[in-house]
Amino acid sequence: MFALSKILCTILPLLALLASAAPAVPSKRQDTSGTIVLPTEGTVINPGQAFDFSYDARGDYGVTSYNYTVFLFTSTPGSFSPSEEFARGHFFGRFSNPNFPGNPNPSNPPPAQLIMPDFSKNPGGFGTGAVDSDGKFQIAVLEEYADGDGTVGLRMSLAMTSVVYNASTTATTTAT
Repeated sequence: MFALSKILCTILPLLALLASAAPAVPSKRQDTSGTIVLPTEGTVINPGQAFDFSYDARGDYGVTSYNYTVFLFTSTPGSFSPSEEFARGHFFGRFSNPNFPGNPNPSNPPPAQLIMPDFSKNPGGFGTGAVDSDGKFQIAVLEEYADGDGTVGLRMSLAMTSVVYNASTTATTTAT
């Protein structure tokens, strides 16, 4: 009986210590998260063409993905500081993929395809269109996410892939 009480007196405080410890942050499992799956690097996309779009959001066990914003940069962005012309391009939209537990039913799912703008057309107002062939453009995704580490505001990641706009050669274009 004495041995049993001695064992319990030793084990119970250890169990209490373990139970009071802060819960462990779940480990992150995805290595390919935060990447643009489609279109692939170097895809040729013509003006007005629908092209397949897929983004592998960061949402996984231990990581919650909230929203991501998709842009097309037609010029290389300048330094990330206030400027009159940071870059030129097009805003495709703000989307979100379902992921549990933080964002299980988003109201803004991404479309399966995006439409490449026709920059030769006047956008309206004081805007004027311009023609470009073999343009080396960047599709960029800025994603908002969080993990078990506390932050002031959400974390943000940037993914980019190059595409060719309005190819003048006989390169293969993406299927629609």
